Amino acid sequence: MRRKQQLNGYEDVKEKALRLLEFRSHSEKELSDKLKRQGASDEHIEMTLDFCRRYGFVNDEAFARHKANDLFKLKHLGIRRIRNELKAIGIADEFIDSAVSELDDNDELEALHGLAERKLNGDFSDKNKDKCMRYFIYRGYDLYDIKDTIRLLEEEYEI
Repeated sequence: MRRKQQLNGYEDVKEKALRLLEFRSHSEKELSDKLKRQGASDEHIEMTLDFCRRYGFVNDEAFARHKANDLFKLKHLGIRRIRNELKAIGIADEFIDSAVSELDDNDELEALHGLAERKLNGDFSDKNKDKCMRYFIYRGYDLYDIKDTIRLLEEEYEI
């Protein structure tokens, strides 16, 4: 079993931060929380974050843009859910607004249309439509957009 390594000095904290950033990008809050769990002092964490900011290893604005884009294109999440996900990992509101504004509403509607078509699979029973609506509400899509999409799909299938 691995023992939890204690971070004693600034160099240890900086090394650990760089090792974490080697695998994937982190928000400042994520990185700070991980270092704190490892036993790093607040002073050393702040010095490490300053170092990472100075050399561009940590940039919450760029991180927010990339994360929002990934959640939208890879996980097919809606704007609301993306906002919540970014907020949960400690991204500032202005960076969230900026990142979400870059996502196109038309792309969201197109994605919803394709996803709903696959989810419904031609079955427009009330039970299946309700199930589909709950699924997309959970994924962060707007209820009115979901209802409009289902209505359009029904028209396409001539139901």
